[in-house]
Amino acid sequence: MGGLGTLVGARSGILVLRMFRTLCVAFSLLATIGWSAETPDVFTELAAGKKQTVVIYGTSLSHGGEWAVAAKKWFDAKYPGQVTFVNNSGPGQHSGWGLKNVKTKVTELKPALVLMEFAFNDSRETYKVSVADGASNLDKIVKEIGKESPGTEVVLQVMNVPWDVPGGNQSDSWRPKLQAYNDNYRKYAADHRLQLIDHYAAWEKLKREAPETYRKYIPDGTHPSAEGSLAVTWPAVKAWLEKRCEAAGK
Repeated sequence: MGGLGTLVGARSGILVLRMFRTLCVAFSLLATIGWSAETPDVFTELAAGKKQTVVIYGTSLSHGGEWAVAAKKWFDAKYPGQVTFVNNSGPGQHSGWGLKNVKTKVTELKPALVLMEFAFNDSRETYKVSVADGASNLDKIVKEIGKESPGTEVVLQVMNVPWDVPGGNQSDSWRPKLQAYNDNYRKYAADHRLQLIDHYAAWEKLKREAPETYRKYIPDGTHPSAEGSLAVTWPAVKAWLEKRCEAAGK
């Protein structure tokens, strides 16, 4: 019995050691992307009256998006005087630019929250960002934020559906692999436990069920109008903000 007990004890010890190593790896990964058990939730901090910085980081879909304007108004109304809201997106830019500028545009500001998207422009062939490059740049940006601004929460976004405007922008044709780039964000969010706000399905549904309204909302085939942004993109962002705000007890 002593020999059997020793064997069972040894096996139990090995199992515990393996579980400990697994937990260490998991916590190391979470710390790398800006999460830890000790990191205060941005909305909990706001509910406690503390000041926070929020950064919007992406393409022209964020830089000129009316949804971003609405988000600032939401924070100003909900937490007056507490939020420094910065839109540091780059019109006509992609994740290569995002990686190059992440220090000055994001990490130096030490934001509590970053809403980020680059998949839409990564997918445009003229920028020569492969699907693999898009995934790599995304990973590097998120890890750089986690390294230089520990505790920053990164929320990824998948944006709208493009279309080819007759005699105008051929925005859909310019992005033949858009879904693959969008899937980079979906997979990364799932694999790294990041929050994802995915607008694509709502835009796709509108395009299928109300094509005239869809074209009206995205008149140039690429950028939602103010009306379209508020009608389709903003509701998902607002719902996410309100859910997190409610969870924080305010």
